[in-house]
Amino acid sequence: MNKRNLIYTGLLMLAMVTSPVSAQETSVSVVHGTANFNEGDASIVIQAKQNQSMQGKSFKVYKLFDATNSKDNTSIHYTLNSVYASKIKELVSSKLSKTVSDQDVVEYMMSLDNEGSQSEYRTFIESIQNAISSMEARIVNVESCDVNGNITLDKLGYGFYLIDEITNVSNTHAASSMTMVNTANPTATIQIKSDYPSIVKKIYEDDNNIGWNDMGDFEIMQDISYKYESKVPDMSGYVSYFLEFEDEMDPSLSLKEDSIQVKVKDTIIPAETYSVNKSSTGFKVTFNDFKGLASQGDPILFTYDAYLNDLAATKISKKGFENKVRLNFSNDPQSESKGQTPWDSVVCYTYQVKGLKTNEKDVKLEGATFKLYRDSILSDLVKVKKSTNGYVVSNSVDEEIVSNAKGEFVIQGLDQGTYYLKEIKAPDGYTLLKEAIEIQITPTFVANRNNYTSNGEGLVSLSATSFNTQLNASTNDLSVALKVVNQTGSKLPVTGSMGTIVCVLTGAGIMVYVYKKKREE
Repeated sequence: MNKRNLIYTGLLMLAMVTSPVSAQETSVSVVHGTANFNEGDASIVIQAKQNQSMQGKSFKVYKLFDATNSKDNTSIHYTLNSVYASKIKELVSSKLSKTVSDQDVVEYMMSLDNEGSQSEYRTFIESIQNAISSMEARIVNVESCDVNGNITLDKLGYGFYLIDEITNVSNTHAASSMTMVNTANPTATIQIKSDYPSIVKKIYEDDNNIGWNDMGDFEIMQDISYKYESKVPDMSGYVSYFLEFEDEMDPSLSLKEDSIQVKVKDTIIPAETYSVNKSSTGFKVTFNDFKGLASQGDPILFTYDAYLNDLAATKISKKGFENKVRLNFSNDPQSESKGQTPWDSVVCYTYQVKGLKTNEKDVKLEGATFKLYRDSILSDLVKVKKSTNGYVVSNSVDEEIVSNAKGEFVIQGLDQGTYYLKEIKAPDGYTLLKEAIEIQITPTFVANRNNYTSNGEGLVSLSATSFNTQLNASTNDLSVALKVVNQTGSKLPVTGSMGTIVCVLTGAGIMVYVYKKKREE
């Protein structure tokens, strides 16, 4: 294909670095495969490679030239877009060492060699992209594709376009293209060249049939299930392919390393093919060579368990405990360079009960002793251990919950749902409560539980009841206030009471009266 035909047909696929989005840019959404620009009658169809999803991708669209056809369609006249004209002319002027016109720019581009991956033409287009990356462009965000997985940029004006993929993946050579649409050929078709993995992280909420989503709540020490979902990218051209799952978790979360499992389709990947490296901020699971373990487009499922540790008791809040993942991966068959996906985050929460033991006159009572259960028949005991700030849910230690000198006791690390607090020893001088106290904890989360972002909103509010009576609950520290009252008991008559004294005195009076009567007789 000669250079003139190349630029006229406009089917040059390039690999270019991602670029930042400037404040001047406006966005167009692709819904059901189509984005309308409302500028003309031309269109560009962007096709994904096999097994590669276009959904979630983003592109910058620069119209570099306007194109006007002659009446018989035998000639095309190009005019540089005024937005980019000065920058493009500067580049060509520096190459030719003279002041240039629009036509000079076109002729210079036609003169460039286009053979090989490091061609003159490719290098020049990259220099244009770098020069105009902070200037006005249209941003195309793909919300949904057509039935074939493609997207169409529709109602474009005739011209010469630079299309640069800017999907949020760092240090990658994203697919870009130069293409032209004109009256003789009003529809151009290009194929996206980039192929890199993406990753989605989920947490399993075991309450209310929620299942896999972005948020959940749990007791401290309870197993929490996590999963990542990804697909095998195109690894052709690579001698070996580096793939690494990098997980960053709150220090209040602890990994259960023996629970890690990686599956491709229905096959479990042997543990000896990867390494697990833990750190103070999380862990990494590294495949130095993923090639040969799977085929392009195969689903990857990574699962593991973790749990909230004792540190969580000191950090209970609406912020929750985040856990996030990203992929590090090979992105150039000719070098050791690596790309990274954006972080994908999930969050979990735990709750606390702040108890107060008093009598009916609000006198604080020390020494009241309790056990906590998960069921009304008191068969499922919640084990706790004493800590600096109260009692923390435990999976081994079983200590009694005792009110302190201020009548206070705190139970930390609870899940949503219903608990039963049973008094097993009353304070000295008080009668033991007969019935266990019901505590029902109810959180409210955002409506869309599958769109959580780091430091975003997950839990909205917290409420609690006891036997249908509303309890005070704080959303800030996720606490429920519970007041437990022992009634002062009635006292029985005792020896030495006023009643006894009256009886004695009355008896003595009768005896004196009888003695006096006998003397008179």
